[in-house]
Amino acid sequence: MIGLNGISLGGYLTALVASLDDGLTCAILGVPPVDLVGLVGRHAALSHHDALRQTLRPATPIGRMISPLALTPRVPMRGRFIYAGIADRLVHPRDQVTRIWEHWGRPQIHWYQGGHIGFFRSRPVQRFVNDALVQSGLVDPARIRRRR
Repeated sequence: MIGLNGISLGGYLTALVASLDDGLTCAILGVPPVDLVGLVGRHAALSHHDALRQTLRPATPIGRMISPLALTPRVPMRGRFIYAGIADRLVHPRDQVTRIWEHWGRPQIHWYQGGHIGFFRSRPVQRFVNDALVQSGLVDPARIRRRR
C-alpha cells in the first residue's frame, strides 16, 4: 500500500499523481492549489497593460490542462483527504481548495484556523493526517501517539 501526503505545491502534485496512478491507497492534499495560472494572476497585482498579464492570458488554457481539475482521481474515495486554512491568503479557500474538494467528490476535509503555513503548529491537522493514515490502513492505530 502506498499513500502520498503533499503540502502546497506538493498537494498539487499529489492530486495529479492521485489522478494518474492506480496504485495509491491514500492521497492527502495539504493547502493545495489547483489553478497555478490563476494563483499567479491573483498575487501578481497586475494592471491590464502589464506584460505578465499578457503572458498569463494565453497560458490560461494550458493551466487548465495541467490542473488536477482536468483529471479524474483514481484513489478510492475512502483514501482522499484534504486540509486547508480558512484564512489562507496564498491558496484561497474558495478559489482553490473548495474546487478540488468538490471535484474529488467532497471527501473528508479539515479546515483549520490559520493561513497557508498555519498547519505546522496545528494539532487538529496532525490528528487529521494521522487519522487519514489509519483509515487508509497505512499506519497501525497503536503506533499513533495522541496529543491533545
